[in-house]
Amino acid sequence: MTNTQTTAPAVTPAGFSRRNLLRGSVTLGLAAMLGSVMPWQSVMAAQASHDDFVALSQFLVSRPVNPVLAARYYAALDKRAPNFSTNVLALKQLVAAQGYSHVDAYLAQPNPDASLKATATSIISAWYLGIVGDPADAELISYSLAMMYVPTHGILAIPTYGGGPASWGAKPAVIQDSNV
Repeated sequence: MTNTQTTAPAVTPAGFSRRNLLRGSVTLGLAAMLGSVMPWQSVMAAQASHDDFVALSQFLVSRPVNPVLAARYYAALDKRAPNFSTNVLALKQLVAAQGYSHVDAYLAQPNPDASLKATATSIISAWYLGIVGDPADAELISYSLAMMYVPTHGILAIPTYGGGPASWGAKPAVIQDSNV
């Protein structure tokens, strides 16, 4: 007795083959690689702008600055001025191009760009007061590390209260009691 069984060819789903599996794997690998590269570009750009801000801050306040506070000041200032990051880069490039060695040389220049001067003033003010913004929406970044206390460091104790200079609120209204 002879056994003549025939085996049917293996049935594969339509379009499923080793070649298609290889193509899909390569495509998935490339997509994963590109997806992982793109976030690093934004992190690198943010680091570059942070480094620019630290260098510019050190020039404007004429002393080393705390990089952690610099990140906080940058975020608060950038939130309030739509062109802040552009002005920081332009101001840093101007200082480098003109070869200013001290902030006084920058401030003494004739006919400065008003937008860049306002940016420089806001950066200096933030570092010295420890506050960013107008009184209505002021944001306290640092109280005890504000640079306004540097000249008297070691002579006067930094107050442990308040939100900076002129931070007292309005005087309460006097309530007149008619029963007195």
